[in-house]
Amino acid sequence: MRLPGAGRRSPVWPPSKALWLGGWVVQRSFEGFSSVRFGQKNSPHRLKPLWSQAEPKGQKMGDMRIKYSVIIPTYNREPLLAEALQSVQAALPDCSEVIVVNDGTEFERPTCDLIEALGAVAVKTKGGLGAGAARNIGADCARGQWLLFLDDDDLIAVGYWQAVARYIDAYFQSTDLAYGFCRANPQSDRRAMQHAAAAQTVFHIQPQVGRSLRSKIAGLGLGFWVSKTLFQKVGGINPELRTNEDTDFCLKLLGAGARCHNTPSQGAVIFQGDHGRAAASSTTKRYGPRQRARYFKHILDSQAEILATDSKTQSWLWKRYLKMEARAGGMQGYQSLRKAAGLAAGRKRLLAAYWAVWRVLAKLDRR
Repeated sequence: MRLPGAGRRSPVWPPSKALWLGGWVVQRSFEGFSSVRFGQKNSPHRLKPLWSQAEPKGQKMGDMRIKYSVIIPTYNREPLLAEALQSVQAALPDCSEVIVVNDGTEFERPTCDLIEALGAVAVKTKGGLGAGAARNIGADCARGQWLLFLDDDDLIAVGYWQAVARYIDAYFQSTDLAYGFCRANPQSDRRAMQHAAAAQTVFHIQPQVGRSLRSKIAGLGLGFWVSKTLFQKVGGINPELRTNEDTDFCLKLLGAGARCHNTPSQGAVIFQGDHGRAAASSTTKRYGPRQRARYFKHILDSQAEILATDSKTQSWLWKRYLKMEARAGGMQGYQSLRKAAGLAAGRKRLLAAYWAVWRVLAKLDRR
């Protein structure tokens, strides 16, 4: 199954230049967080808002049916968030909205002005809830039938989400259990990221076939999209997992009978450079090996049923867990492996050897 989708060429966005787009003002409130739809109806710079690009004649923008909701969780990365928001304009499909979930400190005035100009929805959490909880809050606010995720330090390629929307419109109903993602284009230079995101690309989306679970697991920053029905069916993202929540989430989707769809083209431009002192560091790097090991063990235990269908993916997750335990020190990893049910004796021996090698390497690294 193939559906080509090509986006029009878009200019590179200067870091210092905001795109002035108008919107409407709407107030909503939820327990634990608040949201405001910003906009300047009479702004002299008013262009098309990000939260809707198409409307039937005689129907107000605020009353139109939203089908796609872009959700961007953010934590103290305002300069990078501004670039992410600007990249959204060239990729946004019709009948859509943009929701920014602020899990950090209050936005500075320039960021508020940009969000206001873009006509997006700004949601403020209590702070420090984590990316998973922030995405759940965004999903709760979303009016769309399909959720599209973007990380605050990344960019989305021009036309990618428009291609996803055409694929969804052609093959799915809102109740279908479907999700998908694309390949990443990793970059360490922000200017190179902007050029990569603005490059014209043809996107072919297709079902991800085969029994391998690992091929159907992806980070939520990889142009990830999912039906809201499916998101709600699995209970959203586990907010207790501060890292690798995407792995757990994908396994929950597959366990619920979801079909995965893949875009071989690079639809997401991922930042792998230095975030700088002014912005938050990588989420993964903020947590030590002991805590990350606990998260991996939780995934192994809670997703044991679906992992039992694919021994290779199961072993892959066990290796990630054992590596973290070895780096943390102690014998916890080896003891958990000995007690593990559902692992053949031969595989246990191989995994024990893997743990032992990493334990030696960790000891040498600490000297």
